[in-house]
Amino acid sequence: MKLLFIGDVFGKAGRQLVQRKLEDLQREFLPDFVIANGENLADGKGLTEKTARPLFEAGVDVLTGGNHLWDRQDSLEYIRENPRIVKPMNYPEETPGSMFYTLSKGELSLTVINLCGQIYMPSCDSPFIAFEKHLPGFSTATKCIFLDFHAESTAEKRAMGWFTDGKISALIGTHTHIQTADEEILPEGTAYLTDVGMTGAHDSVIGVKKSIIVEKLRTSIPRRYEASDRGLQINAVYLELDNYTGRTSLIKRIRQAVEK
Repeated sequence: MKLLFIGDVFGKAGRQLVQRKLEDLQREFLPDFVIANGENLADGKGLTEKTARPLFEAGVDVLTGGNHLWDRQDSLEYIRENPRIVKPMNYPEETPGSMFYTLSKGELSLTVINLCGQIYMPSCDSPFIAFEKHLPGFSTATKCIFLDFHAESTAEKRAMGWFTDGKISALIGTHTHIQTADEEILPEGTAYLTDVGMTGAHDSVIGVKKSIIVEKLRTSIPRRYEASDRGLQINAVYLELDNYTGRTSLIKRIRQAVEK
């Protein structure tokens, strides 16, 4: 099984990048399934039907979330009704979003899950305990399981990698919007990357116009955030999984600059 995961798609610039370049990525890597983190689709804060639909139409099969997934109050019902939007499973069951989603194509089957970290993050249940609790439910669907671990702390991500090694096919980190260079396959066959990075405008401070963030940090005066549209870049990861064992045989980090 071939899998493409696109990191934190940020704002209009990120959405347009996916719409423009996903077809090229599909030709190059021939993925069976495409996943993207979509919690920042709407100007960096949450997602809406208007911002999510074009990505589904472009070929994204599932959108994963994070702590910003529900920032747009008027989109909660859309998230609740769309099973292909996967929320962190260590948030309350009543919170909109799917606990997990299983993709199928012929003999191929992949379950997508999402967890949030606790360190330097908004309050949520332990991702370790939530994983243990729900593992029997989603592991019966398929051997191939993909986890988007949305967390700030590199130590917490690394610990979760060791905790899940051999139980899932891949743990790919999101949230910091900075791609790390530590991709590997752990001893029991689980692919690991601390952070896949951000798809959007990298001439910025993690997606926001750099002048705004620099001035805010310099003066401590709150400023209204505006998404940047400069320095476009796709950050993603390509994986090859064994359909029968669920183990990963290949992980390849993708970082592509794109002219506007």
